[in-house]
Amino acid sequence: MTQHDGDQVQTKGDLLHRIQERYGSLRKSERIVADYLRNRAGTRLDSSITELGRTLGVSEATISRVSRALGYEGFPDMKLSLAEGSRSRNSFANIPMEIDENDSLVTTSGKLASLLCVSLQGTQRLLDGERIERAVDALHRAKKIVFVGVGGAASICDEAAHLFIKAGIDAVSYSDGYTQTIAAATMTPEKVMVGVSHTGTTETVATALQLAREKGATTIAITSDAASGVAKAAQIVLTTWNSATPLIPLYGDFLEGRISQLFLIDLLYLGLLFRAGEETGRHLKATGSALEKHYMRKVPDER
Repeated sequence: MTQHDGDQVQTKGDLLHRIQERYGSLRKSERIVADYLRNRAGTRLDSSITELGRTLGVSEATISRVSRALGYEGFPDMKLSLAEGSRSRNSFANIPMEIDENDSLVTTSGKLASLLCVSLQGTQRLLDGERIERAVDALHRAKKIVFVGVGGAASICDEAAHLFIKAGIDAVSYSDGYTQTIAAATMTPEKVMVGVSHTGTTETVATALQLAREKGATTIAITSDAASGVAKAAQIVLTTWNSATPLIPLYGDFLEGRISQLFLIDLLYLGLLFRAGEETGRHLKATGSALEKHYMRKVPDER
């Protein structure tokens, strides 16, 4: 019996939306079925349950379990839902298939919230307690923390540096390969470099992590692919959730990945605050006081 057998499934929405919501609770063999259906959105499924099972190398019982897990009465009901969905796919290639241009904004907000929640829950399930503790220990000991990322990941690095600086920690963020290489070349054992890349294929980030590692610095990677170049270049790998769907330009996995990256950055930040104790507390109070004085001071009357 799977973990969802016997559940009172009340999943609503079209097939793609249901798969997104329930994907994390499916077993490996069941995900094969879910991935097959999701990757064929916009087409009719003419196969019988026996034929589909033979094609995917899974049992008919597995397909039936997936149907029930997604809230359908059975395979025929799920098959009909896919056919209906094929008539209503939106025309935009750069947004998730779960979101339809004909939806109201309130409906869209619900689907978007669901997508992001799934990514956070997936990242939480992938969290390795020993690795996150090692990462926080390294950050606590570090005299300087360097965050490196390109493109969308650069904004995550900027946010991370901003957080850590407020707590009195020497942190910087670099977004171009040239500067990343220079920073890596000057790393020492007392420093930590954190590389962020959703796909893990960003060459400049992988190169910087490898060089920093050779210089004796502790290196941490935040990526969705634990077998990627970025992950292999780091000593500590923190994995974010990946929906396993094809990457969609401008949106797709990246927005979901970015939320997961921020989640891990915030977790590292909180862990470091708790580890450092009163010291970071004093810095945060000093930062807050300075900002309050700066932004709350009265503006001179120009009249």
